[in-house]
Amino acid sequence: MRRLRTLLSIVGVQGARGMSIALCVGAFVPVFIPGLGVALRPGLPLMIAVFLVNAFAQLDLRHARQEFARPLRLLTATGWVMLAVPTLFWATLNVVGRERFDPGFVLALSLQAGAAPIMATPAVALVLGLEVTFPVLLLLTTMSIQPFTAPFLVSWVAGTAIPIDSFILGRNLFVMVGGSALAAAALRLWLGRSRLETYRHELAGINLIVFALFGLAMFDGVVIRMFSEPLLLLGLSAVAFIVALGSLGIAMAMPRAMGRDEAFIAGFATGHRNVGLMAAAQYGSSLPELTWLYFALAQLPIYLTPQIIRAIASARGSVLERLPADE
Repeated sequence: MRRLRTLLSIVGVQGARGMSIALCVGAFVPVFIPGLGVALRPGLPLMIAVFLVNAFAQLDLRHARQEFARPLRLLTATGWVMLAVPTLFWATLNVVGRERFDPGFVLALSLQAGAAPIMATPAVALVLGLEVTFPVLLLLTTMSIQPFTAPFLVSWVAGTAIPIDSFILGRNLFVMVGGSALAAAALRLWLGRSRLETYRHELAGINLIVFALFGLAMFDGVVIRMFSEPLLLLGLSAVAFIVALGSLGIAMAMPRAMGRDEAFIAGFATGHRNVGLMAAAQYGSSLPELTWLYFALAQLPIYLTPQIIRAIASARGSVLERLPADE
């Protein structure tokens, strides 16, 4: 057991380097072992559950009282995160026409629109030197309402062209999010806050190993299709990065509504959405291959974020200094 803990701890302290290794494993191992990622996809709900339990178990709400005393900016950020991308996707698909796009791509955008932010949002705030209470509450709020909002938002964006079983989607999300929250509460009760802190590197190691497995499931066949269909992959990647970086830029231009740091976090949360959870919740309906492909490429901004965090941190100070002061 001690050797296992040591191994997990070594893996857990790799940080951004470990994320890069996980990305390479997920992208290139299926080239040498075709079909491995597809074989792992039935385990996607379990992988997502590990992420959720790990994240919920380490939530710290001791400083939440001051945020609840000023609920307007949390409510504003929550509304922005949950509605900005769905509204943008709905408007674009209505103007261009859903029939012009492959149904698998429309489904991917619809599921992305209904997703909550990625679980790493508070960790990004921590790396950037921001107060983590607000992003923790934002993540908790959006995750809590996702089982109820996602079925409506996904169906709204998809329109009548893509049939969505809203009941199954909402039920699966409720079971996964609610079950993970209960499991995390039991883990906190069993281990206690101090032991969870002691095991933080081991828990991070488990997360990183599961990230590699998650990458395998998502990236299967992507590298091979890069040579056979380069324009398709470039186009889907461009959409993923436009959503991620565009959401960040737009939100940062609205500091008066939420506060400058809060606007930055809201923008990051808006553009980096937990499509893996949506894929896991929708897996029973057998997602089209193009949907899997877009979800894989949507991971690129997420996986690459740790590598560009320092650049964002240095740019953030100069950019925010030029923005209007909070009212």
